[in-house]
This record gives sequence, structure tokens and C-alpha cells, in this order.
Amino acid sequence: MKTNVLAFEVTSDSMDNGTRFSFAPGDKLIVQSFSISDFRNSIGNDLNSFWVIELKNGVLVRQIVEYANDTIKCHPLNSSAQYPDTFIEIGNIVKMYRVMQLQRKPIHYGE
Repeated sequence: MKTNVLAFEVTSDSMDNGTRFSFAPGDKLIVQSFSISDFRNSIGNDLNSFWVIELKNGVLVRQIVEYANDTIKCHPLNSSAQYPDTFIEIGNIVKMYRVMQLQRKPIHYGE
């Protein structure tokens, strides 16, 4: 049986709002790969979910809060002005991965 499950490590604080419901640097995201066509067909029923978005020039982790006219509105959880909401046209996306599970960065006591 073939599965399209991967893991990404969070490297920035753009999705860290200081709560336990955010993604902090060092956390690992278990994701399921979606084709662009499958993403287009399902996102209308899956708004406010978390996605790893692969672009030609990098990778983002964001919450997708809107979808219209083949454009998604991506929301970072960190409210800093450094991380504004962004709009991405579907045509600029290489691959989409839906976040299925979070593995927190291990805490090492006494080191």
C-alpha cells in the first residue's frame, strides 16, 4: 500500500502565537500530499485547516482561511507585522501538503 505521507520540520516562528495550538520552531508536521487538482476540489470544504505550501522559491506553513478566483488567503498564527496574511495564486504553487499531525519538539531537562 502506497501512502503520500511526509514530515516537515518547522524552522521559523511565523506559526507560533505562544499558545499550545501553534507550531513552534523544531516541531515536526506530519503531512499528506495533495495534487493541485485534488486541493482545488477539496479546499472549499476545508477552510481554516493548516497546509505546507511548496512554491518555486520556498516552502510556507499557513492556515488557509479563504479561497476564491483560484487564489488562497494564507494566515500565519503569529500576529507580528513581520508575518502578514498573504494571497497566493494556485498557479504559483508547486505542491500542497495538508497537516495531519503535529509532533512537538522534544524538551530536554537538565542539559
